[in-house]
Amino acid sequence: MSKKTSLLLLFISFSFSVLAQTTENFRFTPEKAYNGKPITIYYNPQGTKLEGKNDIRAVVYQYINYKWNAMDMKFTNAGKEWKAAFDVPADCGLLGFKFLGGDSVDNNKDQGYFILLNDKDRAGAMAPGAYIGWGYARSPKYGKDIKGYINFKGVSDTATYHWLNQEISFNQKSKSLLAKDYAIALKAFMKAGADPKLELAVKYLTRPEGSESDLLNAKYICQNLLNRKDATDSVTSLLNQRFPKGSLARLTAYKNISSNKDIDSVMAASVRFLHDFPQSGTNPEFDLENRINYDIVYQNLMVFGSMKNSATDYVSLYTDSLSYNMLPSVYYKLIWIAYHRKEGDMAKLAKYSDLMVKRLEAFKMNRPESMRYLAPSEWEKEYRKTFVASIAPVHIGLLNLRAKYQEALAYEKDAQLELDYKNAEVNNEQAITLSKLGKLQDLEKLLVKSMYNNQSSTEMIAMLKDIYLKKHKSLNGYDAYIESLKNPADTKKNLEELRSQMIKREMPAWSMKDADGKTINSADLKGKTVILDFWATWCVPCKASFPGMKLAVEKYKNDPNVVFYFVDTEEFKSTYKEENIKYLKDNNYPFNLLFDNKLEGAKTNSEVFSRICKTFTISGIPQKLIIDKNGFLRFISIGFKGSATGLADEMSDLIEITKTAN
Repeated sequence: MSKKTSLLLLFISFSFSVLAQTTENFRFTPEKAYNGKPITIYYNPQGTKLEGKNDIRAVVYQYINYKWNAMDMKFTNAGKEWKAAFDVPADCGLLGFKFLGGDSVDNNKDQGYFILLNDKDRAGAMAPGAYIGWGYARSPKYGKDIKGYINFKGVSDTATYHWLNQEISFNQKSKSLLAKDYAIALKAFMKAGADPKLELAVKYLTRPEGSESDLLNAKYICQNLLNRKDATDSVTSLLNQRFPKGSLARLTAYKNISSNKDIDSVMAASVRFLHDFPQSGTNPEFDLENRINYDIVYQNLMVFGSMKNSATDYVSLYTDSLSYNMLPSVYYKLIWIAYHRKEGDMAKLAKYSDLMVKRLEAFKMNRPESMRYLAPSEWEKEYRKTFVASIAPVHIGLLNLRAKYQEALAYEKDAQLELDYKNAEVNNEQAITLSKLGKLQDLEKLLVKSMYNNQSSTEMIAMLKDIYLKKHKSLNGYDAYIESLKNPADTKKNLEELRSQMIKREMPAWSMKDADGKTINSADLKGKTVILDFWATWCVPCKASFPGMKLAVEKYKNDPNVVFYFVDTEEFKSTYKEENIKYLKDNNYPFNLLFDNKLEGAKTNSEVFSRICKTFTISGIPQKLIIDKNGFLRFISIGFKGSATGLADEMSDLIEITKTAN
């Protein structure tokens, strides 16, 4: 036996002796735990982050059939310790524990609390999955550890190889499943010395009764670890013979989709691909490795089909095939953009929104495979966060448009558990709902909370004004009342943050024409505080910010030393001037409109904005520039955070700071 091998065996022996021990904080009975049999877990929080907590609970990670599955575990107080009874699943090989108290977590200082299980049916043997569950948990580079559990750099490939070898040796049924990782770890451990064993692995994987997955793993080993073209070609030939419509043919068909040059051809190729190679029964690992993404195919058909008003309703056809992770992306492209641009058929958008929300809610009740590392309580929070961030505001808006107010209210209440009234769009929709349902007391509470967080819309301000007028029979003191509702701590903090962002850089000179064709020059504006708001007709957040900018414009309408210009830039259409003038008029925005210059041969009117971007290393719209009376740029405000009142206050603060700047 080599010295290296002896040390490894000693390492393995030592590891098991450690695992068999209990810590001061963690123990279990009986001392020898088996799969399929009950155990009792004891946890002592003394000396940990959870010391003194009175709500100890845990997440238990079960390694079942070579996959992680997280579950919640309740504990009861038993003196200095907390305890919980647990029925170990019959097909479980390893248990890991994360203890929780309030917002604090104890994971044994990133070492984890683990129990390797013995096999109830085989005396002296470890349960299937015990060895490799322990190995994978500490080998994050293989991508099969417990996501988010422990921050562990990982044991060596040598150690991982031995856990894999132990698992395969004692559980022969795992051979095929673990073959690829076994080969990768073996090669990293033994380098060229691994080749004879790798060739034996290939021989096993290419046996006559081997599955397609076996052959794909054999191909990987030959191509990437043995680097033998002849062996790779031989296995490829076997794959084509045994599985002529298998993964290799599927890969070729998938690549063919992107080789098409126009949308119609892409859609036709996508339809053929899904007909010839339906997703059910495919090899997910091969798909991931070769970037075969069915979600992209579904998305393209849905989005392109909707754009072209296809006779086939691909959204209804494929929504239930979308993965959980892809739903927000498709929702954004198909519904969110059109809704916020107020484009397209709102009834159709509502129909599609209903379909996608139904699909998403199916995942709420049944965690997707990709989220099995989250316990049900954790999954509930993650689901709500995803739903609220990407879908809830639009779906609620579409429900309100259809007068489905009770349904909208249920989603709003759920969303506020996550948002806590810090999202102006959801606050606005809830205000509409409560107003339509006649829940006036709830409406006033909502409006006050929204103002406290400075997350209100112009519509909500109008509602609040109406309530004030009805109560006081006049608007005397109304402005002071509005200011009194805002959180003074946030106001002070925001002002301090803005002051820290002030700069002093000379602005490039510019000259542009307004909506009447009159030339406006930067030189003529010296002595004034100037706000340049760069926007475009196609920019959703630009136009979404206009209600807030209108509040700011109206606040300073009688101040001759403050001037706002809304600079239309980066337009592609030839009719953008007429469209923009009409848009501002139709929406009653009293804005000074300027048109950026279009250089000869340029695709867009972006001469001034391009120079400003280069000067200050910025990009994208909306961009709001605040310039002092001497022509120096003092602030750059990027994007739009969603609150009309928040934006108006920000602009007001920036203007007042700029006015007094040296």
